[in-house]
Amino acid sequence: MKSILACLVALLLALTLALPVAVFAQELVDTESAKAVLLTPLQSNVAIVAQNEDKALPVAGLAKLPAILTLALAFDEGIIAPDASMQVSKKASGIPGPTAFLDAGETAQAEALLKAAVMISAGDAIWTLGENAFGSEQVFLQNIQVVLQRLGLDLALTDCLGGGTLFTARDLLALGQAAAGSQSFLRFATRYMDELKHADGRQTELVNANRLVRFYAGCFGLLTGSAREEGYSGVFAVTKNEVSYVAVVIGASSSEDRFTAATRLFDYAYANCKQRALATAYEPLLKDYPVLYGDSNTVNLVPHETVVSLLQKQDGELGCTYELPETLLAPLAPSTGVGRAVYAYPNSAPLYVVELFPEFEVMSFGFMDILMRFFHDFMVG
Repeated sequence: MKSILACLVALLLALTLALPVAVFAQELVDTESAKAVLLTPLQSNVAIVAQNEDKALPVAGLAKLPAILTLALAFDEGIIAPDASMQVSKKASGIPGPTAFLDAGETAQAEALLKAAVMISAGDAIWTLGENAFGSEQVFLQNIQVVLQRLGLDLALTDCLGGGTLFTARDLLALGQAAAGSQSFLRFATRYMDELKHADGRQTELVNANRLVRFYAGCFGLLTGSAREEGYSGVFAVTKNEVSYVAVVIGASSSEDRFTAATRLFDYAYANCKQRALATAYEPLLKDYPVLYGDSNTVNLVPHETVVSLLQKQDGELGCTYELPETLLAPLAPSTGVGRAVYAYPNSAPLYVVELFPEFEVMSFGFMDILMRFFHDFMVG
């Protein structure tokens, strides 16, 4: 479990903490019959389009996303080996809903089961993986809850498949962003058609319910959920020209409405918005900044958060100024800020402010060390 948590920490650090600015969906994009929608950059919580994004709603099969994400993270960290043999229990074989047609007592390769879980949300495949990897249904559920807590989601699942749980669009956004950071999840989320081969020679055809994977350029997932009573929902991710967005659609009245709403959201984003990575957590913004009286003459300055600007295309480019002393004085600690990077339009108030920290600790010299350095600098000119 510790490895899954380490993976989640990395995912969370990748998410932007930029300023949230929500706009009303009905004023920008016709989202058909959807009860709630949310459109953001992949690595940000900034809402480009939002409608009822904080309203808890039923999401049909999308309630399985926490379980599938937990399993994918376990694959990422080597907790589940792709070639591991998994035995199907009687309970797993009887899970209702989308199915990989697993028989009680048969064995299947773990990787094949994850494929069925991601592509068609196969309940029998999810249950089999969880039981075998974590030892029991109860322990599997406990691991799912820990993943949710680490993502900051206050969701109390009563079973591993999320039955009866209500989700907000923001809940699904957080889950989708984490899934988009899992290589094991993405390996199968991009496939439209495949098959699962059973040990007895049977084959189960797998057809991804996310039609955008096939019909919208750049779509690489993520998951859908459908039910006549609860409506048609989905979490979708698209990348074009190295710019990525996530769209959440909840409760559309038909499958077609769901995909139409997501398509319109992405079309709006690519037509009207631009993204610029201003800062990436723990990557230097300034290199070799001068230091006095330390055991190093220079230090790189890094942010502790990722910041991506989200602007209308007609807006100009942001300028950057640094609020820093000309020379830093040792000692310096990585946990103590030494200045700020300020992003703003000319003659405008700051739009983004990023605190800067030393990349590593710089120890101060004693008095004799300072004299020796002064003498050395004098002698060498």
